[in-house]
Amino acid sequence: MKEGLAIGVDIGGGSIRVGVYNVKGVELRKAVSPTPKNLNNDSFLNTLKTTISAVWENNESYTGIGVGSPGPLDNERGIFIASANMKGINNVPIKDFLEREFKIPCSYENDANCAALGEAYFGNFQSASSLLILTLGTGLGGGFVEAGKLYSGYLGNGIEIGHTTAVFDGRLCGCGQRGCVEAYFSTEAFKGSYLEKTGTQLKDAKEFFERLDANDPIAFEILKFGTLALAHAVRGAIHLLNPEAVVFVGGITNSYNKFGVDLESRIRSLIFPILNDRLKIGVGSGFSGSLGAAGLVFSKRGIRNG
Repeated sequence: MKEGLAIGVDIGGGSIRVGVYNVKGVELRKAVSPTPKNLNNDSFLNTLKTTISAVWENNESYTGIGVGSPGPLDNERGIFIASANMKGINNVPIKDFLEREFKIPCSYENDANCAALGEAYFGNFQSASSLLILTLGTGLGGGFVEAGKLYSGYLGNGIEIGHTTAVFDGRLCGCGQRGCVEAYFSTEAFKGSYLEKTGTQLKDAKEFFERLDANDPIAFEILKFGTLALAHAVRGAIHLLNPEAVVFVGGITNSYNKFGVDLESRIRSLIFPILNDRLKIGVGSGFSGSLGAAGLVFSKRGIRNG
């Protein structure tokens, strides 16, 4: 019997991804399901159960299930309150449901917090004493780990860097407020801005970056301003938290070569010069969000990468 395994669950606007991992971060099995189109609490929980069941084997011993999702959420009670990018979700009792169905402990955190733990435990920057993680995807999230411990804030809603203000009374964000960084640098931001300026609906971030390859001036304009907004948000977080490393993860980092040099240069020019002596900036390991969620299980039980 294999022991000490963790099931990691990454909940996103487009899919639910599940993996089984050992303490070294090796993925043994995985399953992916599309997030239900007619999304409500019941359809969501049914898909969640089905996807986990696809990787479950009765002859294995599981330490627990770790779940990461967008917020807002309540990590103490394990409730997925809502999500700007997952309309139809309303106070889903994830923790109680999974513990009842699978009879093992469930830990639940913001997906960016899970990504931060995953990088701290298994990633390229695991030697850093403190890491600020930014997830660049459908939305824009943040997480912070210091000395191996996650800072999650009240009920798991800390380090919401995507919902700090970039432009006063600016573009409408999915959270309902205006001017958030997420409204300028994220997949939804790029698609929305491009639609507003051209009348053309793009399918995803990949298509947006293909417009850059085609020397589309509107795409360049959107990316340039989004990068500036993101750099200022990171500047504020660096001055508040003083991390040793700033690490970018998520699907948009697949196109990091299109904006990374400009972003890093802007960040370094904006922060106190003395901080540049120590600060590392770069892209994370590119592992799946489900590994970060598995890292949550191991961290809760004091298990480190062996």
